[in-house]
Amino acid sequence: MGTLQQIFGSVFDKSSNNGREFDAIIGHDSVKTIFNKAVLSKRPVHILLVGKPGTAKTMFLTEVIRSIKQSYFIVGSNTTKAGLVNQLFERRPKYLLIDELDKMNKSDQTSLLHLMETGIMAETKIRKTRQLKLTSWVFATANSCEKIIDPLLSRFVVLEIPAYTFEEFTKIAVERLTRENVDRQLAAIICEKVWIELGSADVRDVIKVGRLVDHIREISDIVEIMKKHKSAY
Repeated sequence: MGTLQQIFGSVFDKSSNNGREFDAIIGHDSVKTIFNKAVLSKRPVHILLVGKPGTAKTMFLTEVIRSIKQSYFIVGSNTTKAGLVNQLFERRPKYLLIDELDKMNKSDQTSLLHLMETGIMAETKIRKTRQLKLTSWVFATANSCEKIIDPLLSRFVVLEIPAYTFEEFTKIAVERLTRENVDRQLAAIICEKVWIELGSADVRDVIKVGRLVDHIREISDIVEIMKKHKSAY
């Protein structure tokens, strides 16, 4: 019998990454293991990743959608019950990926309950009723669980994603900036300034600074301005 990674690779499109779907994500090996096992499960296992911004939660979803043809990605803040139900009827995804589940209205979250529990989606309108039996795995992310209704939350395997260490953060951020043609030495200094002076472990902040500065002497000024106005958002 092959290794878990070898078996997992067979689930994906063979043209993508040779079965190494999560190699782009630094660390979080235990989370990768759960995802591997969930995809291999004969019955749906629903996973909710919870953690602060910049912990690679969304990357897990984007790696899945990039590699699995039977997946569909939505953003909770932009999704209504009617829209979700309609998409499920039309696309019938095996893997439903929801980013920012906690930003989905509570009334709209109920649309997921029957799907996750029974696999039955039903919609009734004037003189029209339709019903769908759909077996779907739901993988979602959230910054916290506070705004997720308890019946829905209970249907997930909830995994809290820890913040990256400075070393992990630097490795990720430097690689990301070099892909934008930022010098590695400059990228490393930006990472340190963002981590220490801005107090941020979010790679998005590193990217913002990287796109704003042209020279090493500008880094501190840009970071200081961002820090001063941080409370505004």
